[in-house]
Amino acid sequence: MISKYDDGKTKSVRYMTPEEKKRFRELQKQESALRDLASRSICMCVACGKADRDMVYNKAYNAWYCAECYGLERLVALKRAKTQKKEGSCEERTIKEHSRTFL
Repeated sequence: MISKYDDGKTKSVRYMTPEEKKRFRELQKQESALRDLASRSICMCVACGKADRDMVYNKAYNAWYCAECYGLERLVALKRAKTQKKEGSCEERTIKEHSRTFL
C-alpha cells in the first residue's frame, strides 16, 4: 500500500515518491467518483446519507431522497410556491428551481 510504511504507519503525502504521489492522486479521484455515484444511488439519501429508509427519486437532480427528506423538501417547496418571491438574484432563482423539482 502506498500510503503506509513497511511497519504499518501512515505515510504523509509529503514523504511519498513522485510515483507514489501520482498513484495516490489517481486513487483519490477514483474514490471521489465512486463516492459521488454512491451518494446519488438508491443506496443512500443524497440529503441525509441514511441508507435504511424507503427512497424517492428526484429526476431533475438524478438523485434519491429518503421519504422523510423528500417530504421535508416538498413542504418547503410548497411554502416557497405560496410566498412567490421575485426571482431577482441568482441564488433566489436557484432555490426556486430546486423547489420546483419537488412539486
